[in-house]
Amino acid sequence: MKPLLNSTNRKRLVQVLGFALIVLAIYAMLAAIALATSFALLQKGVVSDLPWISSIQKNLYMKATRRIWQHQVDCVDFDDQLIYKPKDGACQFSNAEFDTRLNFSAEGRFTGKKPAGIGIAILGDSHAMGWGVQDEETFAAELQKLAKRPVYNLAVSSYGTVRELLRLEKSGLLQKVDTVIIQYCENDLEENTRGHIAGADDNRRNFEKITQEKSGSSALLRTITKAYRYAFALPLRHGRAKAEKAKDFSSHYQPLMAAIDKYPGLRDKRVLIFYSNGGGRRFQAFPRGKDKLLPNVEFIDVNLDPGDFYRIDDHPTPSGHRKAARQLFTLLGDSK
Repeated sequence: MKPLLNSTNRKRLVQVLGFALIVLAIYAMLAAIALATSFALLQKGVVSDLPWISSIQKNLYMKATRRIWQHQVDCVDFDDQLIYKPKDGACQFSNAEFDTRLNFSAEGRFTGKKPAGIGIAILGDSHAMGWGVQDEETFAAELQKLAKRPVYNLAVSSYGTVRELLRLEKSGLLQKVDTVIIQYCENDLEENTRGHIAGADDNRRNFEKITQEKSGSSALLRTITKAYRYAFALPLRHGRAKAEKAKDFSSHYQPLMAAIDKYPGLRDKRVLIFYSNGGGRRFQAFPRGKDKLLPNVEFIDVNLDPGDFYRIDDHPTPSGHRKAARQLFTLLGDSK
């Protein structure tokens, strides 16, 4: 029986396999260098413009190195209904792309010296609170300058609409405003669907869990191993990457409106709702104009693009906040 490969073909096969192994080893080494470079730059607060490095940095940041505002005990106090609320005074909050100081009082995050007159309340999560920007750079502070009306920034990181409205009620500011602006985010759905506030004991346990969480140092080796696999595979799948499909707002609408409808004190207020999702992700089927069931509620579109957000953090930059404030001011019209 003749051999499947003669000596010449066997030699060629060995050469091809040897060359492939060398190429694979070089590629694996390049992936390791890319990962090490990404991590080193991230530790220094430098975000690369190179797509491969930037993508690895975002993966590392989101899964290992990112600090979470509400995990910091110098930034939050326990609340038996809200789980946590901003601690009065100042706290420092920094990540790779920003270094900020946040100041809070009973009137929410500082927006500057309040003008006289009837005010505007801002509700929302970290996007509206101003994660990653200074006090005077939030869209609430920028809107106060434009509107020359007091603006109360009551937004808190990771709150859904249920807790946002409860915070407004507990603030005692409802009688000082005639307009409430709600910034909605795609991750509000779970809290709004649940629709209720847990008991004080459960909230205490949640608070202790949240404030004891650290940013992944104990799991860093495992995270880096996963990040290496990500770095290795990224160029291979980059060509097949597809644009992220916009999420459908339809399932968000009913839980959101049910949360608003529970507060009769809002019915004599003008309520404006816009959305801001991480990285500028869009919603499909987001309503426009006055709501049919609650005519004092109006859905508006604030057009923020991916370029208005930090590259790896996904929250609006100072310029993104200014852009949102200008659009909100125009959309408010003569609401005095």
